[in-house]
Amino acid sequence: MKSLHIVRFPLFFFLFSLFTFSGCGTVERPARPSATGKAGEMLVVMDKYLWDGMAGDVVRNAFQQLEPMFLQPEPMFDLVQINHDNFVTLFETHRHIFMVEIDPALQRATMETTRDVWSYPQMVIRVKAPNDSILQRLMERNQEAFTGHYLAMERERNVNAYRRMLNQAAIRQVQEQFGITMAVPEGYFVATAGDQFIWLRRTGTRDDLDMGVLIATLPYRDPAVDFNHKTIAARRDSLTKKYIPGQFEGSYMTTYPELTPEFREISFNGRYAIEARSLWRVEGDFMGGPFVNYTTVDESTNRLFIFDGFVYAPKFDKRDYLRQLMAMIYSVEFPEKEERADE
Repeated sequence: MKSLHIVRFPLFFFLFSLFTFSGCGTVERPARPSATGKAGEMLVVMDKYLWDGMAGDVVRNAFQQLEPMFLQPEPMFDLVQINHDNFVTLFETHRHIFMVEIDPALQRATMETTRDVWSYPQMVIRVKAPNDSILQRLMERNQEAFTGHYLAMERERNVNAYRRMLNQAAIRQVQEQFGITMAVPEGYFVATAGDQFIWLRRTGTRDDLDMGVLIATLPYRDPAVDFNHKTIAARRDSLTKKYIPGQFEGSYMTTYPELTPEFREISFNGRYAIEARSLWRVEGDFMGGPFVNYTTVDESTNRLFIFDGFVYAPKFDKRDYLRQLMAMIYSVEFPEKEERADE
């Protein structure tokens, strides 16, 4: 069994939303140029005097909230502001665009969300308000929906990149063992495979970087138990202790006991799921980092599915690495979805 030793080489519904985001189903690409912009970067189109005042504070509070359960603070998005007059063709292809206007002549606030306007994949959200106070109420009421749209676009970006270079052997092994498909890119390999368990791992791309996705299934018995927060936390520790050893004899991955994971109910590709976030560490070693865990059920086979992504990157920011793992997990397709698509 391979250890965790590092190989060193040089629901909230957006009422005006027009779209639903799926896992990794086939998406017909529109005739648009590829979207630009760094991972996690958002272009905010609003005039400088607004950016420097209360309106700018409102936008920053919405999109630069800190990622949950990170040891070092990292914002949800990196914001780049430009004036409306400077929003020319050069900037139109940016992946995430958020446009703000304050117009006292307006009777009420308006909101519009559109995807793939100038590039693909792209999310453009426009908000207009009569004043700063109404803008603040609008942002507070719709913040979760706004960020959900942009994060879904981040996942789509990552999955599109994965599809260019897939590890077909790992994909086949996942499919044969679990009956699901997952976009596993090159660079990942099957580190450990057990009874209804797989550890997909990526190492060696740079010093002190290790990324992993765990997949496990169990019989689905009782939703009150299987989706209980304490059960989810204990189940993860049980799986990682059994399958994810550290580099020293007797060491293994576990969850920080001092922290209570953050749980929330989500729609996981149209299925009910519980997302859990916290920090992991290695018992008997000094390794650790953030993880995200998803628990959902495949009712057609009466199986509980657990997907877990974790990052070890002590020298680097971890937000984008964790989002890459989340994109892998969200790329999962269950067989009955494929059957319905073929009908």
